[in-house]
Amino acid sequence: MSAGFKYDLTPVVEQEERYDVQTGIRRRGPYKLDTTNLVVGSFLPSFTPIRANLKNKFARAVINVEVVEAYTTGEEALSIKVAKNSLAYVGMFIGSGTKGAEVAAVDKSNANYDVLTIKAAFGEDIAKDAVLFEAKAVDGLEPKNVANSALYNKTKVEDGIVLVSLLRTAAEIEPSKLVMPFSEKDKANMKGWFEFNE
Repeated sequence: MSAGFKYDLTPVVEQEERYDVQTGIRRRGPYKLDTTNLVVGSFLPSFTPIRANLKNKFARAVINVEVVEAYTTGEEALSIKVAKNSLAYVGMFIGSGTKGAEVAAVDKSNANYDVLTIKAAFGEDIAKDAVLFEAKAVDGLEPKNVANSALYNKTKVEDGIVLVSLLRTAAEIEPSKLVMPFSEKDKANMKGWFEFNE
């Protein structure tokens, strides 16, 4: 290698065949991605859940987190372990549809999972593999965004305008191969257009 050059020889590993690509239909035209609370320089993987404003052509990533270790609520239970590479951020509310909490810190130092520190106990136990959504309020009853699309291509989050392509329908989706999880509310909203193998 030449002096002064640094090569990144570690390939980015992405699981493919997340859905039957023959069934994928894209939405017309590019959509402008809302990058609020997304980290500039990071990547959104393909098939990230998206809430698309079909009239104004805006796209917003739907933030969900998958719990990787069962959580038992309690006064001292202020940590929830979630799958790596979530889009969780400090100050967001997470919810299950019945209970919720505010995220006080996000620790990404562990190689196997991220840890969300919450301001107060969640209020109910959370099973392993459960998917929590970004909620409108700390009560965790309603999601802030519900998906109606999925990201077509892997996309880098950049300063300025980021244009993305979206899927409006897909079949035989393999949830275990998705990098970003879909909540039950997302799946219910997408029924008829997106078919999950569950």
